[in-house]
Amino acid sequence: MKHFLIAALAALFITPALAGFESADITPPTADIIERFANDDDCEAIDNPDWQNMWQGVALDANTRAHLVPCFLAAYNVSHRLILERRDDESDVSEYSLAHFAGFADELGWYARTDLINADIDEKTGELSEFSKGRGVGDCGSIARWTWTGGDFAMIEYAYEGECNGRLPDEWPLIYQRTADKPDAPAPQTKAQDCSQAPYCEDRRYFKDWLAACRPATQGSGRYCSANAYVHNANAPAGYDYQLRVSRDRAGEPLRISLIAVFDLMSRKDAVDIHIDGIRQIMLAPDEIETPEAINDYFIGPQEHADFLIDAMKKGFEIRFDYVTDEGKPASASFSLAGLVASLLWIEEQAAE
Repeated sequence: MKHFLIAALAALFITPALAGFESADITPPTADIIERFANDDDCEAIDNPDWQNMWQGVALDANTRAHLVPCFLAAYNVSHRLILERRDDESDVSEYSLAHFAGFADELGWYARTDLINADIDEKTGELSEFSKGRGVGDCGSIARWTWTGGDFAMIEYAYEGECNGRLPDEWPLIYQRTADKPDAPAPQTKAQDCSQAPYCEDRRYFKDWLAACRPATQGSGRYCSANAYVHNANAPAGYDYQLRVSRDRAGEPLRISLIAVFDLMSRKDAVDIHIDGIRQIMLAPDEIETPEAINDYFIGPQEHADFLIDAMKKGFEIRFDYVTDEGKPASASFSLAGLVASLLWIEEQAAE
């Protein structure tokens, strides 16, 4: 059945390439793009003659379009995958990526996923919504909304009802609500402070094994936010031996990854191996490691490597960095990934304020 879906999608989606995003017409992705993002065991055929009408395309901004592609049809739920199509101002070539979202379940907590259930995008506002039913009567499941920030979708709110007990969706508890949308959100702090030293007047939240932090916005530079995990050592001066940081200079900017080593500094002549859940994800050459801020703050240089790793980290449980120290000895640092997805959602929200 899956092969039928791919063949049917190919027949439907073989269309001329877009001449440019100035065009008012939004066309579906081509067959090879659909195959790239829908050819797996979780994306089965939809045995429904009307499935062709389930594709939805929306312009999010002048350089980005969103495509909701049908993936699976059940008795009362339809799953979709959201493919982002991007172009820069001077190119007529599109780049595609599969969007990832946070989901919640009692047995998993927050987790990363690529499928959305009963999803819809508002063509005027670009707001993305989802209503996942736990059973047909709709008295359990989840309801979520996201807003487009210019670089990604940021969660607005997430309601969840794990027990099918007859409660209507408008009675489900909110387990996440963006601070800016809360009626009792505190007023911005106006008292002058010295924010030049740690903790930098940061707003901070802990999500399992990660600390998310955002500094006050500064004129012309936006709001710096980061998600941080540590290899703790109570006897070390800083309280840790290693820190892993995923940071963003301002809303809409790409996320960067850096490893901070307190004692065992990294050799700049040797490669760095990165594993997630014991599986090698990437080997970085020495020239792909940057130290723009401090000699022990090692940034993954190529942005495409950072983007690839962040997607993999969202799906994993542990990440490990293997490298050679400046004394020629092997070293390794491992970090839990529990709480990363929630931390990234929170800093996305904070950076946009």
